[in-house]
Amino acid sequence: MFSGRPMLRNVSLVRLLGAFGLLNLSEWGFIAALSVHAFRVGGTVAVGLLGVRFVVGALSSAVLAPLLSARRGVLSLITLLRAALLGGAATGTIIGVPFLLVLLFVVLDAMVGAVYRPAQSRLMPTLAHSPEELTGAVAATSMAKTLGQAAGALVGGAAVSIVSPGAAMAGEAGLMLLALVCTLGVGGRPAAVDAQSVLRQLRGGLSSFPSVLGDVHAWPLVLASVLRTLVRGLWGALLVVVALRLLHAGNSSVGLLQAASGLGVLLAVPVTVAQIGRARLALPCLTSFIAAGIAVGLVSTTTVLPLIAALVLVWGGAMAVADATSLSLLHRLLPIDAFARTVTVMESLKLLTEGAGALLAPALVTLLGLRTALLVGGLPLPLVMVVTWGRVRGSDEYAAGRGTVVARLHRVPLFHGMDMASLEQLAALARPLVVAPGGEPIRQGEPGDRFYVIQAGVAEVVIDGVGVRQLGPQDEFGDRALLRDTPRTATVRARTEMRVLGIDRDAFLRAVTGEAGVRLAPPDLVGVPVPHVLRELPLFARVEESAVRALSQRVTRRQLPAGTVVFDATEPSDGAYVILRGRIELERDGAVSAVLLPGEIFGELSSIRGMPRVGRAVATEASVVLWMAADDLREALGRPRALTESTA
Repeated sequence: MFSGRPMLRNVSLVRLLGAFGLLNLSEWGFIAALSVHAFRVGGTVAVGLLGVRFVVGALSSAVLAPLLSARRGVLSLITLLRAALLGGAATGTIIGVPFLLVLLFVVLDAMVGAVYRPAQSRLMPTLAHSPEELTGAVAATSMAKTLGQAAGALVGGAAVSIVSPGAAMAGEAGLMLLALVCTLGVGGRPAAVDAQSVLRQLRGGLSSFPSVLGDVHAWPLVLASVLRTLVRGLWGALLVVVALRLLHAGNSSVGLLQAASGLGVLLAVPVTVAQIGRARLALPCLTSFIAAGIAVGLVSTTTVLPLIAALVLVWGGAMAVADATSLSLLHRLLPIDAFARTVTVMESLKLLTEGAGALLAPALVTLLGLRTALLVGGLPLPLVMVVTWGRVRGSDEYAAGRGTVVARLHRVPLFHGMDMASLEQLAALARPLVVAPGGEPIRQGEPGDRFYVIQAGVAEVVIDGVGVRQLGPQDEFGDRALLRDTPRTATVRARTEMRVLGIDRDAFLRAVTGEAGVRLAPPDLVGVPVPHVLRELPLFARVEESAVRALSQRVTRRQLPAGTVVFDATEPSDGAYVILRGRIELERDGAVSAVLLPGEIFGELSSIRGMPRVGRAVATEASVVLWMAADDLREALGRPRALTESTA
C-alpha cells in the first residue's frame, strides 16, 4: 500500500489535528478562567461543582456519541455549538447572572463536547491515504491534546491576570471559532456505528464487572484505576484553592499549575515508551502511584510557588505513568472475552469518578482544612499499592510472558506510534498460530479476516500462481484487505513451519483506526512524482534508483472511463499498469479475483514473462493509470541494486 506521502502533506488531516489542538487550548483556557470566577463567587464549593461536567461527559460519551457521531459535518456543528455555549457562559459571567446558570452552560458544553472525539476517530480513516499516515495522525492526536491543554491553561491563567474572568472566558470562546474554521470543508463522513451494538457492549461490560472484581489478579488494579481518577478529580478542584488561598499568588498561578500538570504528562511520554515490551511492570506501576500521592501530599507543606509547580509537574508525570502501567497490567490479566468490554466501561467510569473527586473536594476542605485535605487526597494512591503490593507483584509474574508479544508488535511499523496501553490491548487479542509447511493463511481472492505477524519461519507471496517475493520473521502481512475492505490480492504460502501472531479484523482495525468496521480511504496519487510512486511498489524494491528514474521517463498516463476493459484474457501482454486514481477489478474464470486501488500494480507478471493475459481487468470507476511497456519494465528489473541495499 502506498505510504510515501507524509502526514503533513495531507491537508485534511493537518486541519483536523489543528482543530483538535485549538479545541483543547480554548477549552482549558476557558476552564482556567472559569475556575477563578467560581472561587471568587462561591469558594471551594463552586469550584467542586465544576466536576459535574465530567459526570455528564461520561454519560454523553456512552449514550449520545454512538447516536450522533456519524453525521456528516458533525465536527463543525459540535464546535459551533460549543463556542455558542461557552460564549453564553462568558456573557452570563460578565453580566453577573447566578453561578448555577453559568454552570448549566458548561454542563451542556460537556454533553456536546463528548461526541467530538468519537466522531473524529471515525472520520480519520476516511481522510488518511495510507496506514502509516493514519497511525501517525492517531499518535499526533494525543500530543495535540496534551499540548493544547497545557498551553490553554497558561493562556487562560495569564488572561485573568490582565482582564476579568468573564472577558478571558469570552476570548477563549472566540478562539474556539478558529477550530471551527479548521474543520469547515473537511471531506469525508465518519463511519457509522450501530448504537444498539454499543449499548449491548456497555451492558456486557457491566455484567462482566463482578467476575473481574472477583479475579484475584485483576481487582487491585481496577481499584487503583478508580482511585487514581478519583484523586485526579479531587486535585483538579483543590489546585485552584491552593493557588488562590494557600499561595495568594494571583489568578495567573491557576493556569501555571494546570500547565505544569500538562507538562508533566508530556515529559512522561518517553518514560512510558521505555516500558513497552517490559516483562515486569509491577515496580514502575508501584513507583508511579506512590510518587503521585507523595507529590500531592507535599504540596501542603510549602507556600513557594516554584516548588509547588515542580511538585505538580511530578504529579502529572507520575499519574500518566501510573495510568499506562496499571492499564497495561490489567490488559495482561483480564480474560480475552472480558477485558475489551470491561475497559470500555471503565473509560466512562473514570470520568464519573473524576467528577466525584471534584465534588468531594469542598467537603474535605470544609471538614479537614485545605492542608489536611491535600494530605488525605494523596494518601489513597500509595496506600492501595502498598497494601496490594504482594498481589500485584504476583499478578505481574503471572502475566510476564505477554511482554515479548508486546515488544514484537511494537516493531511493526503500523503499530510503532501506538501508546503503551493500546499495544497491550492489541497483544491481548493476538493469537499465536502455527502454519504447517505448504499452509496458506491467506489466499488470493478471499475476503480478509486477519492480520499476521511472523515470529518464526519463511513464507512465499504468490500472485496468480507465480511466486513474487519471500517473507520472514521481520515481516507482517494481510493489512491491505482489512484496511480497504477488498479481497486478498495474493496468496501467502508457508515454505517452512511458521509461528505467527494472528489479529482478527475488528481488533486490527480498532488498533489502527480507533474504530472497528471502518476502512481506509483510497489515496489519490495523481499529483505525486512518478519515481516516488514506482519506488513504493514492492516490485521495484531491489531496483537501482537510476533505473526507476529512467523508467519513469518512459511511462504514459492514461484516463480510463468507468466500464473500460483494460485488457482481456489471452490477449498479448504488452505492458503493466499502476493505478493513480480509481478502482480496477481483476476477473478470472468469471469471478472477481482481486480489487485494486491507487498505489497498486497489475499486469506485470505476464508482461515480465512474455505470456498471454490470464484474466480480465476492468475499470469499475473513472480511473487514472500509468502504463509502462513490457520491454521497458524488463529492462528496469534487469538492473538490481546491490544485495546490501535490498529489502527482502
